[in-house]
Order: sequence, then structure tokens, then C-alpha cells
Amino acid sequence: MGSLTEKNVDDTCYQIDSNTENAVDYNAKLFKSFAEQEEITLLMKENPSIARRVLWKVDLFIATNMFLIVFLEFLDKNSLGFAAVLGLKADTHLAGNDYSNLSSIFYYGYLLGEFISFFLIPKVRIGKFVSISLLVWGALLMCLAACQSFGSLCAVRFLLGVFEACILPAFMIIASLWWKKEEQPLRSTLYFNTLAGILGGIFAHLIGLIHGKLATWRILFLIYGAVTVVYAGFLVFLFPDNIENAIFLTPHEKQVAYLRVIKNHTGSSLHSDFKLYQIREALLDPKYYILLAFIICQAITNAGITNFNTLIIQGFGFSALKTTLMATPQAAIALVAGILVSVICFLVKNVRCVFWVLCSLVGLSGALIVMKVDSARHRDTALAGVYLMGFYNIPWTLMLALVSSNVSGSTKKTFMSVSVAVWYAVGNIIGPHLFKNSEAPSYPMGIKAMVASFAIMAFTGILYFCALFLENRSRRSSNAQDVDIVVDLHNAEDENYKDVTDGENKNFIYVY
Repeated sequence: MGSLTEKNVDDTCYQIDSNTENAVDYNAKLFKSFAEQEEITLLMKENPSIARRVLWKVDLFIATNMFLIVFLEFLDKNSLGFAAVLGLKADTHLAGNDYSNLSSIFYYGYLLGEFISFFLIPKVRIGKFVSISLLVWGALLMCLAACQSFGSLCAVRFLLGVFEACILPAFMIIASLWWKKEEQPLRSTLYFNTLAGILGGIFAHLIGLIHGKLATWRILFLIYGAVTVVYAGFLVFLFPDNIENAIFLTPHEKQVAYLRVIKNHTGSSLHSDFKLYQIREALLDPKYYILLAFIICQAITNAGITNFNTLIIQGFGFSALKTTLMATPQAAIALVAGILVSVICFLVKNVRCVFWVLCSLVGLSGALIVMKVDSARHRDTALAGVYLMGFYNIPWTLMLALVSSNVSGSTKKTFMSVSVAVWYAVGNIIGPHLFKNSEAPSYPMGIKAMVASFAIMAFTGILYFCALFLENRSRRSSNAQDVDIVVDLHNAEDENYKDVTDGENKNFIYVY
């Protein structure tokens, strides 16, 4: 077993043994025979429009719903900052560093949720898991409207963190199941977008014009929570767990969707077996610690922008309602720039780390402007600095796509996805405590921390590029090739089905 038979220049067929049940069972549900699989593979080569049509349907359904989930998630999460300028701090008697603690408590719950997600994601129906978590998240958001004190706000915020925790690691896995490596950066930019930052300010402004018996900030939470619950209710029945149960694809289109992503070498389904050696491999890899440093620093900038952006802008002398509008250009600039960067990354191979570094430097320049410029004398310049800091999100989306593309092995993929979210939570716990209430509204220590974080983000992008470039050069020198694959149903030795890691699979070529 294990002999490699060459078919032609483009296709490689592995002669296989039949012992890997997870792989064979999943594959057999889509194909009646190896001959049928080979026939469809050849048909896709002769008629590329078939694969394009399937990709269009996947984008329309999967990417659109992922976009809406993240949009609601970010809209809900950013609502705390807008609620703060609409009266939440006064009505719930927040004093001292209570608001900073309220911002951090969410991520203590998030950390707990990540450990739960690590064990649940490989074993549950991932589409249902995400949908139900979103539904509970929306219900909890509505509960915030009933809070009267710091303690009640903390309790609900902690639970919000627990139920949001699955979204990020689940999405990184879902992306690798549906899209090729080169397709993932554009999609991750589209669904991990800053549109919620644009519309969030506009929505908050419009809600701020409502005058009723309830405080404006309570109405904000009720509206956002209700919309989230209604949407999640539909999603429970519609969002697929894998290619096999995708209701929007025909049986033939499911086969095409499946064959499209085999070349990723990252596996095509989740395996329930826990493999400790795959975690050990991740922990012994220097790339893991480069990503760790980046994620913590990026999360610190995220904490500053998400929770204190509106307060910093209000400190420039704007009214509460005007502040809700003045915060929107930052997200708009970041969204447009993010889409442009992603399109370039799709058209030009291996430039993701370059833009990771460049966009971090743009964010650094914005933080330096805010730190150095006197906002009382040069308010517009200081405001421009705040807007430039919005570039913090672009390296994040590029990193998420890189991790999805560059990690193989079921346990390792889950571990890396959860690790990203765990260290993201750690950075978001640290971040708010760097913005002390006694330093409001300029928050000099917090801004200095963001300057340092942006600089480290840029440096880690350089290190990550070097690590992947050197690893690829070593593998290519050993005659590794990134080839199209056809898999024999009666054999499970192919790396996609044997559940091997990117470290074990020497045919695996990293993207950067």
C-alpha cells in the first residue's frame, strides 16, 4: 500500500488501503465510485464554468450568511461604545474604571467559551452550533436593556462572551471547507468586515433621536438583540454543517464543491478523534508564537477602538449625537481599503504578509498622530489620525485567512482556530485597562499602548513571512509539488483523508 502512481502532468492518484472510516464514509456519500469522481474531475478541467457556477452559489449562500452573522456580532459588540455616549454610564452609575472592567469582563467569558468550543467543535454539527450560539447571543443582548447596575451588566456581558466565543474558530474551519486557499482572503475580508462600524454609527444616531419612556441606550440593545434572534432562528434550519447537507446545492454540485477544495491539503471534514501529537506539533512551531504576539497586540488595538473610539472622538468637542456620526468614516475607510487589499491578494500570489505589514504601519501612523497632535488646536488632524487607526482590521483578516490556509490536521486546525480566539480574548482583556478613566478623554497611556502594538504587528508580519518562505524553499528543494489530486475511494492514505498535519505532509506548500 502507499505506492504513488503517476497519471499525467496535472493529476496524481493514490493507491489506497480502506481502513480510514471517516474519510471513506464522507467521500462515499458524495460519490458512487472512484470512476465517477475521476469523471467529474476531468469534466471540471474541460469545462471550468461548472466550478465557477458552484463557487458563485457557495459565495451567495455561505459567504453572505457569514457576512450577516459577523455584521450582527460586530454591531452588537460595538453597541456598548455607542450606549456609553447615549447615557449608559450615568443610568447604571458606572464610576472610576467600571467601564473598562465592563469592557474586559466580556472577554473573560470569551476565554471560557473558547475552551468549551475546543472540545465541542470537532464533535457537533458546526452550522447548528454557530446558529444556536448566535440566537442565545441575541437574547442576552436584549437582557442588557434591563440592567440597572454594574453587577447586572457584568453578568450579562460575561455570558455574551461565552456564546460569542465559537464564531471565530468555527468560521476559520468553515472557510477551509468551502474555499480554496487563494479564495479565502477576499472572503474573510468580506465577512470579517467593518461595515458594522459604518452603519453602527448611523443606526445609533437614528436611535438616539427616539424619545420615549425607555432610555435611548436600552432601546438600542432591544432593537439589535431582537433582529439577531429573528435572523438566528431562520439560520438554525438553513446553515449547512458541511458540503453533504448543503440545501442550496444539487447532488452533482456537491461533488464539484468537494473536489474544488481537495487541493487545499487541509482536509475536507472534521474528525472526532482527538490527537495530542497535533497540538504538540503546533506548540513546537515558532510560527505559533509569532501569531500569538500578533494576535495579542492586534486585540489591544481592537479593544481601544471598539470600546473607546467614540469616547476619544467625543473628547475632541463633539456632542453625543454628533459623535455617533463622526465615528463612521473610520470604518468606511478600513472597509474600502480592506476590499482593495483582498482583491490584490487574490490577483497577485503571496503578497498577504506584505499588506499585513503595510496596513499595520498605516495604523501606526494614525496612532502617532493622535498621540502627538493637540486636538484642541488641530481637531481635524487628530480626527484623521483616529480614522487611520481603522487599518488595524486589515492585518487581522489577512492573518485569519493565512491560518485557515496554512494549517492541516483536524485536531491541529481546531487547536489553532481556538488559540487565535483565546489570545484575541487575552489582548482584549488587557486593552481596556490601559485606558484609565482618570486620563479621559485623551487616554495617553492607551494611545501609547496602541502605538507599540501597531509596531509589533508590523514586525510579526515580517517574521511570519520569513518563516513560511524558508519552509517552502526547504520543501521545494525536496521536490515537493502543489498538485491537483484525485482520490481513490477504496484508499485512505491521501493526506486529506489520513488526517495528517501540514508538518507531516511534505507536499503541503504554505501561502504567505
